[in-house]
Amino acid sequence: FRKIAEDVANTIGMDKDEWVTSRYWEIKRYVGYHYARLLMNWNDPSTSRKSELIFAINEMRSCSNQGALTKNAPLMFIAQQGDHYSTDKQYASGKDSLSERDRRSVVNLILEACVEANRSNLLQKYSFTAHVARSLRKLNANKECIKIVRGLVSRVGRCHHQVAMEEAIYAATEERDYISLEMIMKKFEESGYDSTRLHI
Repeated sequence: FRKIAEDVANTIGMDKDEWVTSRYWEIKRYVGYHYARLLMNWNDPSTSRKSELIFAINEMRSCSNQGALTKNAPLMFIAQQGDHYSTDKQYASGKDSLSERDRRSVVNLILEACVEANRSNLLQKYSFTAHVARSLRKLNANKECIKIVRGLVSRVGRCHHQVAMEEAIYAATEERDYISLEMIMKKFEESGYDSTRLHI
């Protein structure tokens, strides 16, 4: 793969590493994470995920500083960070356990990705909001989950963010935020989803 990347880069007059960096998310989609990370020289599997996260953060913030829209892939990757962490060391099960400070940092990072996603309309895609809501719930960020979803359901018409609404309903129930619960539940049912199957 390195030889192929070098040949392609030479064809268009670019340095191989520069070409791989500029096309990382596309390369990952086509050849998979394992080969993509090796092309990026993230050779240590124990640290490669952190390297990828730093790469995604840097790309997001660089685009933001330049006034450009961030690609969907790095924002989607950041939105899924809750899948990789546990806030309970006892039940980490192979995931990285988080201190309160680190938990807050990951939550803020996901919220930052939401701000950028709103600029590009990615926030309107239910696949993205599903990852966001699930991650926030896994990170014990119920209030943040509720706030994001309240913004989604406040718009006129049917809401297609079924998973995000479900997660927010559970979050509002746990937080005893009955105003948000009523608001989200009403939109959930108006959008044609069956609330009787929810475990609340």
